Amino acid sequence: MRDHIIGEDYELWDIVTDSPLTTMKINAEGVEVPKTRADCTDEDLKKWEKNAKAKKWLICELGPDEYSRIQNCTTAKEIWDTLQVSHEGTPQVKRSRGTLLYSQYENFTMKEGETIQEMYTRFTTLTNELKSLGRIISEEDRVEKILTRVLPVTWESKITVIQESKNIATLPLDELIGNLTAYELRRQTIKMDVPKKEMSLALIISEGSDLEGDEMAMITRDFEKYSRRGKGPSRIGSYSKSKISEKQTNDGCYKCGKTDHHIKNCLQWKIEWKKERAE
Repeated sequence: MRDHIIGEDYELWDIVTDSPLTTMKINAEGVEVPKTRADCTDEDLKKWEKNAKAKKWLICELGPDEYSRIQNCTTAKEIWDTLQVSHEGTPQVKRSRGTLLYSQYENFTMKEGETIQEMYTRFTTLTNELKSLGRIISEEDRVEKILTRVLPVTWESKITVIQESKNIATLPLDELIGNLTAYELRRQTIKMDVPKKEMSLALIISEGSDLEGDEMAMITRDFEKYSRRGKGPSRIGSYSKSKISEKQTNDGCYKCGKTDHHIKNCLQWKIEWKKERAE
């Protein structure tokens, strides 16, 4: 509404919100009374002309029920004030609504299965409603809110990358959402194209797009080392766990043949097992 009226005439919005446009005169008895048409100057007539234009813009946007509320109003400001109370309530109602919305903002989180854009649409709608009620949240606070309290724990690695590579105090909200959306699309592509056992490494590489080359190489190397170790428990030396279970008896160590210990205490087996793990 505001943009439509300003687009027609910038001064009209001032008339809607500020000016009652009452043109008065002092009569013979010294009492202030409204001017008649004959008493109005060109400046007075210009004011009433703009008031009529503002009323036209306001009334043309109303339905029958709303029009019945304002049909007796004589100025654009009276119409606007009446509509504000009708849609937003009294100041007390507005304060209560503001408190409720801010509580929703404090508890806002990304829903399961929700995309970044869907979350951002809900988030923007909420902050815009708060702004309309006079509770303006800075862009820095919104950025920090999304990074620290909105995204789920599955985004923790990406959050860390952004916090370490960007200055959160100056990071534009649109840039953050674009970054998160691009990462979300990469994750979806990886899930479709990469086998499950390679998923973790693929995501690390994807998340590391904001890291330096040496850091990325270190992360990849550590992951591959960890993956190789993960295969170790399935074998113990050159024997599987099941075979050890089958062959373990009270006759001693079947590895070296001595009877004073079992294989778990066998020095020869430990040496071979460590050597195999190191390869």
